[in-house]
Amino acid sequence: MHQTKQNALLVAGGVGITPIRALLEEIKGHVVVLYRVSDPREAVLLRELEGLARAKGAALRLVTGSSKTITPNGPLLGPENIAALVPDVADRDVFICGPGPMTDAVVRSLDELGVPSSQVHAERFALAN
Repeated sequence: MHQTKQNALLVAGGVGITPIRALLEEIKGHVVVLYRVSDPREAVLLRELEGLARAKGAALRLVTGSSKTITPNGPLLGPENIAALVPDVADRDVFICGPGPMTDAVVRSLDELGVPSSQVHAERFALAN
């Protein structure tokens, strides 16, 4: 992990929450965590993350709904909704860890928002068959 900006955005989906949780512990500066789950009951580690976020002064936002959910700001992980959740996203390093389609959607949104690719660090997980 190479942090280029003072603050960070961590985006997790599915099993990607485990490495994101570890990053939350070690990353410097102000951190916003977007934890993407279809249903709040799927948010494993939520209580632990809430405690860790509180201790670090980080903001934790649970982003819930189906992949087809449209918020007042557009798709859940679309550029308008990400900008609404993290207005200074272009001034943050962004670490994304989750399923390929979710990761690809976030990377596309960040590109549309003008976040330099040097600030975007993505890890995709796929389920083994």
